[in-house]
Amino acid sequence: MSLVGKVEADVELKASALGFLEMFSTKTYQLPNIDPSFIQSVEILAGQWGAIGLILLVHYTLDGKASVVKAEIEDINLIDISITFNVLEGDLLEQYKSIQFIIKVTPKILQLGSEVHWTIQYEKLNDQIPDPNSLLEEILELSKDIDASLNNLL
Repeated sequence: MSLVGKVEADVELKASALGFLEMFSTKTYQLPNIDPSFIQSVEILAGQWGAIGLILLVHYTLDGKASVVKAEIEDINLIDISITFNVLEGDLLEQYKSIQFIIKVTPKILQLGSEVHWTIQYEKLNDQIPDPNSLLEEILELSKDIDASLNNLL
């Protein structure tokens, strides 16, 4: 059994691709207001909003457990409409040697809206560790909540 893997999923959005991506690059501090049952706080530790090298400390709840993650923006691509976060510290590293989140948002052609493709790439510490499917499910729900929030602003 391989220790390296990835889980992926898509969510259809009514929001624009750039509007959705902005929630993870320059407006991440709003996430606790959008889905407080999942994300309780977001704090900037270093860098600037919307820039590569931004380091965030996020307090969240997963599977009923209060958790924390320190993550850095590794890449932002406004042409590809994508952003990549690397986990630096936190509860996830108790199970994974490395874990990375890739968000790619594709605008729909000839209609309003977009589609977000989430990828979580990881390397497990051992073969007894489960794939991060519950984390992906929470992220997909967060995506739907962000979409609803962005559409309420229109």
